[in-house]
Amino acid sequence: MNSNMILDTQYLIDMVDEVVLIFDESGTILYGNNKVDEWLPCSRAEMVGKNVRFLTHENYTRGILTIEEVITRKETVFNNVLYSNGKLISYTGKPAFNNEGTFVGGVLTGRDMSYLVKLYKEQTRHPVLTTNDELIGNSREIGLVRRQILNAAKTDAPVMIIGESGTGKEVVARAIYKNSGRADKPFIAINCSAIPMELVEAELFGYEEGAFTGARKKGKKGLLESANGGTVFLDEIGTIPKHLQSKFLRVIQENKIMRVGGIQEIDLDIRYISATNLTLSQLRDENYFRQDLYYRLCVIPIQIPPLRQRTGDAEQLAAYFVEYFNKLYMKHTVLTDEVLDLIRTSTWPGNVRELRNIMERLVITSDDDNLNAEDYKLVTSIDAVEDDGQKTRLDLDDSVTLDDAYKMVDQVLITRAVERMGSVRKAAKLLGINRSTLYRKIQESRIDLDKIGL
Repeated sequence: MNSNMILDTQYLIDMVDEVVLIFDESGTILYGNNKVDEWLPCSRAEMVGKNVRFLTHENYTRGILTIEEVITRKETVFNNVLYSNGKLISYTGKPAFNNEGTFVGGVLTGRDMSYLVKLYKEQTRHPVLTTNDELIGNSREIGLVRRQILNAAKTDAPVMIIGESGTGKEVVARAIYKNSGRADKPFIAINCSAIPMELVEAELFGYEEGAFTGARKKGKKGLLESANGGTVFLDEIGTIPKHLQSKFLRVIQENKIMRVGGIQEIDLDIRYISATNLTLSQLRDENYFRQDLYYRLCVIPIQIPPLRQRTGDAEQLAAYFVEYFNKLYMKHTVLTDEVLDLIRTSTWPGNVRELRNIMERLVITSDDDNLNAEDYKLVTSIDAVEDDGQKTRLDLDDSVTLDDAYKMVDQVLITRAVERMGSVRKAAKLLGINRSTLYRKIQESRIDLDKIGL
């Protein structure tokens, strides 16, 4: 290697606003940039020309050991190290291979994430006031979710958000993204259940010209490729067809995709956040979800509690929504104590989404500035499950499981909604869930639509 090439390499890595260390196949440090001197409790002079196995300085050994892990595993490695000087460095070690596929060394980069430590400390002292609807509240349960968001934001590890419909899974995903080191990169939200099954592969991976009838000229970049460098939010991940789950697993493992009809692989650098309303027992059931894909995506699980378990939050959310819709519809309505009592005692099966819907109805339909119990009962009567004026009762024996009880409730709610609205599409809207979720619940609860007249 000539001197000009050495100067060019050093000049280029000094332009990078991250720690950069280049090493060979044996672990000898070949180059280091100026951020090593600036951020780490050591210098390039201590490191360049030495093998990582002989670098035992207690303040930076953990970061350097990332290189040893890359050499051993021959794959990308992530590590986070909080140094005694207060610097939190998020390390990424990537292996390099020559044209014959032989491992020849790699690159270690380190991003300064210290501002997240500061953010976490401020969060501990002063709860964050957020404008995200589903994160409003002072309950212990939603406070735990906030802390989990900040912890998840410190790394690039995949996150699985688990919660019932309407609990605010996308809001949590966006909060993780906004507090992460990829906040300046793309955020692509993909509703897996909303993509027609026959188009899932083309939408996720993209396609080349002529890949199939109707394909665009010059092909199309897929959603994953569009998110390169950033974050992908996979909503309703459990609805991805089984045959594509295996292909998606390979994408995550190898950080590469190939467009439909393509012959060239495309490198990816993506942080994955997934969400599902499947229960933990369903996620761990091979009949619902590939277990190897589940373990890849569920490195950091975040369980969002249903609104009925967030003591005191429903009243706060209701007040927030009333204020929001007052501004939107130019009204001046106020919640009364009697309505707040009714809100407090409701179980909110549709969670925050249902509460938001009810508050919007209440503000729009009220003729008085004071929102009273009569107004509230009027706007919620359409959602009541009744049969000829009599409330439906469920007979539960002592041996019924919680899952079976939920299915029985689903059977009653869904059957009444479909009968009342005359279509699955309208019933889904009434119940506050998307159509694909309703169809899945119909199958799980074994509801015969033919008997209903559809």
